[in-house]
Amino acid sequence: MPDLLLRLWSRVLPYIDAWFGRYTVVVVDDLPDEVQAHKLYAVGDSGQYWLAALRCPCGCGETIQLPMIEGQRPRWTLTLKRTRLPSLSPSIDRTVGCRSHFWLKQGIIRWCDGPQ
Repeated sequence: MPDLLLRLWSRVLPYIDAWFGRYTVVVVDDLPDEVQAHKLYAVGDSGQYWLAALRCPCGCGETIQLPMIEGQRPRWTLTLKRTRLPSLSPSIDRTVGCRSHFWLKQGIIRWCDGPQ
């Protein structure tokens, strides 16, 4: 019975997350032409990602691409807990365009203090 409930919950959770505006992970081989809001695209094989991408949460519409290749600087790390909600480290600090600065923690954008 617990396995059945866990499988049911894992199917319902993405819809709940979308409703509340949380980010979910989409694993892809190549980055799509149009990056959707509230989706974090992990490009590569499961567990061996070389790029993360998301639409800027400020509303400017720009696609943010974050390298995840070992040895490259800067480099971001994607963490997925049991809930499958993504966290990225370090923070995302755009130095051009909208100049947004934020964290993605457990699927939620957490804005840093300062200009946005």
